[in-house]
Amino acid sequence: MSQTVVASGPGHRLFLAVPRGAPPAAGWPILYLLDGNAAFDFLTPDHLAAVPGLMLAGIGYDTDRQFAREQRTLDFTAPEGPGDGIRPDPVHPGRLAGGAAQFLDRLTGPLRAAAEAAAPVDPTRRTLWGHSFGGLFTLYALLTRPGAFARFAAISPSIWWDEALIRRVADGAGRLASPPPLLVALGDREKRSGSDGPPPDGPAPATMRFVADLRDRNGLSPQVHVLPGLVHIQTIAGSLPLALPFAADAVPG
Repeated sequence: MSQTVVASGPGHRLFLAVPRGAPPAAGWPILYLLDGNAAFDFLTPDHLAAVPGLMLAGIGYDTDRQFAREQRTLDFTAPEGPGDGIRPDPVHPGRLAGGAAQFLDRLTGPLRAAAEAAAPVDPTRRTLWGHSFGGLFTLYALLTRPGAFARFAAISPSIWWDEALIRRVADGAGRLASPPPLLVALGDREKRSGSDGPPPDGPAPATMRFVADLRDRNGLSPQVHVLPGLVHIQTIAGSLPLALPFAADAVPG
């Protein structure tokens, strides 16, 4: 794997890890990692060595912080109502929400084009990974544009954020004609930031119910992994040994 290179663009930073050597005839399989600033911080040489034939693209923000909290809240949450769907965040005062449809256009348009200009990519072997709000967005992308990626990995998705809305998105999707593979991972000690009390003992019930409903209602067959002993932030690193081979093993479809 070549050394990671960083490219800056308007509002975003693109982090790339490109395999060494000649690409396959169809191009490299590629894993898109949302919150790329944080995701690439958690990647290790051992992670990359385990998947030498997988290209990685971190979609980050133009900041030196791991997370651009206001921007990711806007980008990763589903729209509601007419027009562009942008509205005040009902959970975090002072933030905006509802920009997921617009961000999905950018992700599959100019951001994808910039990432894939760096090396030949197999368009049938793209995987999307997201953590927390990024995991929520990954589910939104799967339910609204299941053909945008070949595989999806939703890590500790923030189902608690307007759960009724993401359930309406799932209801609107119905049973998918060709459901793509879905990996879901979450810790058994996660709790919301700022909440009182000790960490729970077990995975988030709302997430587990939602994933079960994806199977029953939408025809998906999620691979569900409960990561023992992990709190919310730890599931970024904890998910990588699962998500990287999941993306690398994606077969052309």
